[in-house]
Amino acid sequence: MIFNQYSRKTNIIRSSFFSMICRLVDLALGLGYRYLFLKTLSIEYLGINGLFTNILGVLSLAELGITNSIVYRLYEPISKEDVDRVGELMSFFRQAYLLIALVITLAGLALTPFLRFLIKDASEIPSDVNLYVVFLLFLLQSSSSYLFAYKLTLLVADQKQYLHSIVITAITIIRYVVQFTILITTKDYTLTLVAGIAVTVVLNWVFSLFVSRRYRSVFQVGSKLSKQDRKAIYKDTSAAMLHKIGGTVLSSTDNILLSKYIGLAVTGLYANYSMIITSVFDVISMFFSGFTSSLGNAHAVLDKDSRYELYKRSLFLNLFIVGLTTVCIFGLIDDFLLLWLRNAYFLEESVVILLSINFYINGSRIISTSYTTACGLFVRDKARPIIEASLNLLISIVALKIMGIGGIFLGTIISSLLTVFWREPLLLYRYAFGRSVADYWKEYIKSAVVVVLSALTVRYFVDRLITVNGNLLLWLLKALMCMVVFFLIHFLFYYNTKEYRYMLSQVKMALRGKLR
Repeated sequence: MIFNQYSRKTNIIRSSFFSMICRLVDLALGLGYRYLFLKTLSIEYLGINGLFTNILGVLSLAELGITNSIVYRLYEPISKEDVDRVGELMSFFRQAYLLIALVITLAGLALTPFLRFLIKDASEIPSDVNLYVVFLLFLLQSSSSYLFAYKLTLLVADQKQYLHSIVITAITIIRYVVQFTILITTKDYTLTLVAGIAVTVVLNWVFSLFVSRRYRSVFQVGSKLSKQDRKAIYKDTSAAMLHKIGGTVLSSTDNILLSKYIGLAVTGLYANYSMIITSVFDVISMFFSGFTSSLGNAHAVLDKDSRYELYKRSLFLNLFIVGLTTVCIFGLIDDFLLLWLRNAYFLEESVVILLSINFYINGSRIISTSYTTACGLFVRDKARPIIEASLNLLISIVALKIMGIGGIFLGTIISSLLTVFWREPLLLYRYAFGRSVADYWKEYIKSAVVVVLSALTVRYFVDRLITVNGNLLLWLLKALMCMVVFFLIHFLFYYNTKEYRYMLSQVKMALRGKLR
């Protein structure tokens, strides 16, 4: 047996635990590196980082969503120990990723001469930065990752997300140690980038060798996918491609718009908020990462009622965790920035509110999106991501000119509410569960009410009770108060529900097991 033989529950718990711990380590290192970066270099360097990261996010459209098209096909043969089938899919995966790396490289090289047009004020570019050299370094890191990343995906499909997370975190730790050292000793932005990229490429190669040896028989399969199988993947990829385009426009254009219309300094300021919010979102996503492959496995082997029961419990946990973190972000992020960076450069409160709303909308979809992806329902939703992305870009640009930086996030929120917000649960309940989507909206509205009441309590009670002013102990006390407020209001709304009692029983079982 070369594939995972542990129970689905064991895989979820193990993957979620290790993935979350690894992401917390990544977050701690990232905060430390960002602090050192801003103390050593100016915020304009950070703006360049954000701009180029978003540009490469757009170039990643070359991936076309083929990853989802292949990965969800791996669940069934892995559950049946069909090594030949898995080997054929991985061989096709490798060919696809080699082509993607080539396309991204060529597209990046074609874009290079036009980089200055994406920066509002060229005088903001630091004098020691060659814009084109730095972009080519970012491009090298992005394109080279595709040469090895496809192998690590096999760990995820085999419900070994925890190994994938440990590998990525190991790479991150070593990269940050090297970059810390180079930045402190040389204060050279470009050299620091070169060192980080070199470490990442080498370690990705080393860990890809580990996966090759762990699944040796898979990568020794010499047969290829049939023409019919390839045709089916291309068909699904056409749907996944539209999702990829839509998702990329939504996630990878904020810094580009800021750089073009407002400037590198504001782009760097937003990057601090973005780093914290994205990192918190990633921690939650990592916690639920074990659910995706397990939901895919469940869809392949369980009946419809059992799948729905698993989904409802997962959704309850998703809404609880995202609700709690939304309230904490809303109440604590400005105080945290003052603690972390020791400066008082903040975005307006209206922008923080919009960022919190956007976080909740995206975070509350983690389980639903995981299930939609795991069972291949994205093929039934081809047009939606393009409509969503178009609305987002149009509304964001118009709102940006009217109300400034907040307009970007207002555009994202409105486009989500008009499209994926209602569309995703409708498809999921109709095709995966055969049930009325009204059950979903009852839970969602109740969760949203809990979040709003908690946020208002934090703003009009906790904020007035505790003034942090850069004091760590007071910040921790305020964080505790935010959590207590949410727990109490959540308990009042949910204490008599089946999902609440189930989660409470699981916590009690875990504590008893730990005591024993």
